[in-house]
Amino acid sequence: MIRGKGVGKMASKAYSSILLREKLAFGAGAFGKDFVYIFVSMYLLYFYTDVLGISAATAGSILLIVRFIDAAFDLPFGFMVDKTNSKWGKLRPYLLFGAVPYGVTAAFLFFAPEIGEGGKVFYAFSLYFLISILYSVVSIPHAALNTVMTDNPEERAQLTKYLMLFSGLAAALAGSITVPVVGMFPSERSGYFFMGAVTGVMAILLLFLCFKGTKEQVTTSELNENIPFKHAWKTVLTNKPFIILSASFLMMQISLGIRGAAGIYYFIYNVGNANLFSVVSAAGGLAGLVITFLLPAIVRRIGMKKFYIAAGLLTLLNFLSIYAAPVHIIPLVLILNIAASALTSVALFAAWGSLPDAIAYQLKKNGLHIEGVYYALYNFIQKVGSSIAGGLAGFVLAAFGYKSGMTPTARSLEGILVTSAIIPAVCALLFTIFMFFYRTKDKNKKESVEKGVING
Repeated sequence: MIRGKGVGKMASKAYSSILLREKLAFGAGAFGKDFVYIFVSMYLLYFYTDVLGISAATAGSILLIVRFIDAAFDLPFGFMVDKTNSKWGKLRPYLLFGAVPYGVTAAFLFFAPEIGEGGKVFYAFSLYFLISILYSVVSIPHAALNTVMTDNPEERAQLTKYLMLFSGLAAALAGSITVPVVGMFPSERSGYFFMGAVTGVMAILLLFLCFKGTKEQVTTSELNENIPFKHAWKTVLTNKPFIILSASFLMMQISLGIRGAAGIYYFIYNVGNANLFSVVSAAGGLAGLVITFLLPAIVRRIGMKKFYIAAGLLTLLNFLSIYAAPVHIIPLVLILNIAASALTSVALFAAWGSLPDAIAYQLKKNGLHIEGVYYALYNFIQKVGSSIAGGLAGFVLAAFGYKSGMTPTARSLEGILVTSAIIPAVCALLFTIFMFFYRTKDKNKKESVEKGVING
C-alpha cells in the first residue's frame, strides 16, 4: 500500500524501477552498520575481560545496564523518524548525519586506556552507551529504507536479497578476520584498537555510500504525520501477533547472542585453538548466506510460521549436540559449530521475515503506517536481547570462577560450555514455544518473505 494522500488509499504515481547501483548502495549500508554490530556482539565481552582488564561480572553488568537506559531512546526515536520531512527524505538524513559519530565511537569502543579500574569501567560504560544510541540512529532508518525506496513487492524482495547478501558477508568477515588480524600485532590491545578503527572507517564510508546511492520514492501520508505518539503506542500494544513475535524474537536474540559472546572463549579455552573460531565464523557465515537464498522457496511451500518453528527446533538440537560433543574430536566440533553459525542466519531470516505480517495485521484494522515505531521496537528488542546475552554470559562465567589471565579450571571450562550451549538451547526452546501461539490472517506468504529484513 502506497503511503500517499490519506490512509489506505492507493496513489496514482508510478515509481521508477530501482537501479542496480541503488540496490548495491542499500546493501553497502547494511554491511557498514552490521559489521560494527556483529564485531561488537562477538568480541566486546572478551575485549572487556581479557584486554581492558575488568571482571566478567562487571563487564556483564555494563552490557546489561546500558540497554535498560537505552530503552528510553528507541521508541521515541522511531516515532520521530516517522515524522521526519527533509529535502533528503525522512530516512536518509539519519544515515548522513549518523555515519561519522557511529564510526568514530566504534573505533574508540575498542581502545584500552591505561587508567585505573574505576576509570576503565566508566570509559567502557560511556562508549558502549554511545554506540548503542548511535546504532539506533543508523539502523532504524536503514531497516525501514526499503519501504520507501519502492512500493513494488518484487523490487522489495530484490532489496531484501541484497540486504541478506551484504549482512551475511559482514557476519562472515567480522568473525573470520578478527583473530588473525589481532594476532598480527604485538599485543591484543593494539590489535583490537586497529580492528575497531578499520571497522569504524568502513562503516562511515559505506553509510555515506548508502545515503548517496539511494533515494526515497514512496511518500508519507499527511494523516500519518499527525498521529500522536500515545495513539501509535496503543496501536503497537494491541497488536497481539507482534507482541508474541517480539517475545520470541527476544528469546532468539538472547539465545544467539550468548552463543556469540561465549564463542571466542569456547574455542580459546575449551577447544584450545582460537583460529578455529575464525574458520567456523567464515564457513558458517558463508553457508548461512547460501542457505538463505533457498529459504524463500521453502517458506512459500510450508508458510513462515512452520518454517520459524522448524528453525527453532534445529537450533535447539544443534546446541545440545555441541554441549555433548567431545572437544578433542575437532572435525565434529567444526561441523556442529559451522552448523550453529549457519542456523543463525536461518533463525534471523524467520524472525525478520515474520515482522511484516505482524505489522500488516494491525494495518488492515486502522490503516496507520507507523513502520518506524515497529522497526524501532524490534530494533530495541534486538539490542536488549544481545545485551542480556552479554550480561548473562559475564555473570555465568564469573559464577563458574572464570578469571582473565589465569589457567582455566575444570569448573570454569564447564561454565564456558554451559554459557555457549546449554543456556542458548534453553532460550531456543522458549522462542520456539512462543511461535506456537503466533497467529496472523496471512493469505500471502510470499509477501512476508519479500518484505522481511535481516539483522535490523
